[in-house]
Amino acid sequence: GQTNITEADPPRYDIEWWRGQWKRTRVQGVIINAGGIVAYYPSKYPLQYRARFLEGRDLYGELCRAAHADGLAVLARMDSNRAGEEFYRAHPDWFARDAKGEPYRVGDRYVACINGPYYEEYLPGVLREIIERSHPEGITDNSWSGLGRDSICYCENCARRFGEALPRRADWDDPVYRRWIEWSYARRLEIWDLNNKVTRAAGGPECLW
Repeated sequence: GQTNITEADPPRYDIEWWRGQWKRTRVQGVIINAGGIVAYYPSKYPLQYRARFLEGRDLYGELCRAAHADGLAVLARMDSNRAGEEFYRAHPDWFARDAKGEPYRVGDRYVACINGPYYEEYLPGVLREIIERSHPEGITDNSWSGLGRDSICYCENCARRFGEALPRRADWDDPVYRRWIEWSYARRLEIWDLNNKVTRAAGGPECLW
């Protein structure tokens, strides 16, 4: 079962109702919003945006403890490829850029580059923090893989790591674009392996991302 928390929920969330719902539906595990784009616990990372009405409450942690007390497995849900204005201003080099040098955005949030410290340093720290605070059985990520394959990132990290001039556009007839596709897929597998290495080290061999 998934308890899909929204930013408006912390002041009014009825955990006891949900405990009854879990029992009625006989679920054996729950997915609970934890962190990433929006944190539902008081993170030690100042740039991890807290839910608007959280006001210091550890809603994710409370739900996790209730589920564990009822014998349920918990998967901590992440949404981890975007951040808000404050984060972007603090680390503009961590975010993806188009051919004109402008940051890619989805709504009011900035898309992180898969080749930057956001994925290599920041997110592993958040994963460790969540596991150390609440000991979930695993992590699930709703949004982690960055830009789609038709959107090429031209940030300094990508330009340096690709090893040749980045393709100018998405064109399957261009061998450079095809090499970029293979390189991009390989990078996402590296991130997948890194995240699993982090979660297993923090939560044990069965704590998978």
